[in-house]
Amino acid sequence: MDRILSILALVAAIGAGAYAYVTTDRQRGEIQTLNQKVETLTRTLGETQKALTGLGQELAPVLDMIRESTHNAPPPEIDMTNLTDEKNAEFLDRFSKQDGVTKLPSGLMYRVIKAGPDGGKQPTPASVVTINYSGAFIDGTVFDSSYASGGPVTFPLAQLIPGWVEALPLMKEGDSWEVVVPYQLGYGEQGRGSIPPRQTLVFQIELIKADQ
Repeated sequence: MDRILSILALVAAIGAGAYAYVTTDRQRGEIQTLNQKVETLTRTLGETQKALTGLGQELAPVLDMIRESTHNAPPPEIDMTNLTDEKNAEFLDRFSKQDGVTKLPSGLMYRVIKAGPDGGKQPTPASVVTINYSGAFIDGTVFDSSYASGGPVTFPLAQLIPGWVEALPLMKEGDSWEVVVPYQLGYGEQGRGSIPPRQTLVFQIELIKADQ
């Protein structure tokens, strides 16, 4: 009987050791899988951080230009009774009949205030342009002005409103134009920021430089 008990005790001990080994091996596998997941996540986060850093570097000049152009100016006080759809339509009709005004098929209108030297460079939609400008609503309320915020600003033309993308390539360096932008070529049905919806915008634009 004692011999049998000893054998049973030995078998139990071997079984316990085997279970402990299997359990340890399973844990080891789970830990290895977890480590692999952590390494993959760390690598992915590193690649994402690198991409975000690169994007931030690309956007930095544009953000700087926006800060320079706005110069933390307070939004203008707007009287919407002067900016109804009817009054916008009346303004566009009156302006189109004034001397020296050119109306394009898109609805964009402009008048040359001062012509630059012959042979001046003209921008393309892909150009970076340096300009002085002011922008107002049809009632004369100025909503933005580089003149008031420190002087000329530089923009990638392709990032601006459609009216500017159409008008600027028609200008040459040294030109100064009055450009009237219907809302469809400006900030549209919704407006943006301090620009109410469906607003005609009146710009004075001086093209200083066009970089191809």
